[in-house]
Amino acid sequence: MKTPRHFILIKLMLLSCTPFASQNGFAEDAGWSVVPYVGSSQIGDQSGVIGRAQDISDGPLDVQLDDGFVAGLGLRYDYKNSPWSAEFSWEYRSNDSSTTASDGTELPGGNYASNIFAINGRYAFSRKGAVTPWLGSGLMYVQEIDLDSENVDGERSFSSSGAIGLQFMAGIDYSLSSRFYLSSELRYSSITGIDLDEEGGVGRIANLDYQPLTLGVGVGFRF
Repeated sequence: MKTPRHFILIKLMLLSCTPFASQNGFAEDAGWSVVPYVGSSQIGDQSGVIGRAQDISDGPLDVQLDDGFVAGLGLRYDYKNSPWSAEFSWEYRSNDSSTTASDGTELPGGNYASNIFAINGRYAFSRKGAVTPWLGSGLMYVQEIDLDSENVDGERSFSSSGAIGLQFMAGIDYSLSSRFYLSSELRYSSITGIDLDEEGGVGRIANLDYQPLTLGVGVGFRF
């Protein structure tokens, strides 16, 4: 269920930043910037347990997930004469899903989606020309995670909110001008043991994980 490629990709990104490291490195452009971004969302297939749902027998549940997309908006503050910056961000992601219960009942045409807010800290390494590598980590708050399906009978949704998780990031900023820059990143997020309650019903899907890997790119604007 957990794919080792997540950790392999993160390790490769971290290693790629090492040659730029410097104890005296700091962000040269202090102040606020806003960064809208888009990217690819990857998440491993999931297994949980469903109970009390109408027309579905209690028992194991398999959730097959495809690659998806993510869109977000970050608000960053780079501290003057310091390698540190803070980031406040929002993102929405969705991965198409196909869900099957142990009795063969299917929840087709679905998606595993989330609406998340986060606060992160970032450390920038020494700039080399226009390139600034950085590392980051932080906390994320789940406004909503849901597993939806839709067929001729309509939509069926299981959802949860209020969970707290962790994020780890590595990325590179490329300066275009004094105000604009490109920002690319690899971001790993993790929330485990989620319970999703059926909207408009009494069913519940228990013990799901939400551990997406994001490869994103955005354009930053300093103001």
